[in-house]
Amino acid sequence: IAAGMSVLLLAALFQFSDGAQVVAAGALRGAGDTRSAAFANLAGHWGLGLPIGYWLCFSDGRGLSGLWIGLSLGLAAVAISLVLRWRTLSTVSRLAASDRRSRESGLSKVSSEGR
Repeated sequence: IAAGMSVLLLAALFQFSDGAQVVAAGALRGAGDTRSAAFANLAGHWGLGLPIGYWLCFSDGRGLSGLWIGLSLGLAAVAISLVLRWRTLSTVSRLAASDRRSRESGLSKVSSEGR
């Protein structure tokens, strides 16, 4: 019970990153970008979270709390990278739509002048 209580706060904080990661991954999936989420999860969890958690748990002597800290950091990195990717895609999409509207309005002026 004592070990569980020591990670309860960490598990609660974990939920914020988890929620952001799930929403961003779902938004990217809806936009047709599944590779970014796969790569971010691979890099964040296996490349960052697990090694840091292992080190904090065993080498630093923090035990279960260290493992949760590492996994939480990995999840936070995934969430941040996916949100940034979503912002990049939405900015590119808005710019493309604006450019398309500009070209269409330019074409309509040319076609109406030619009459």
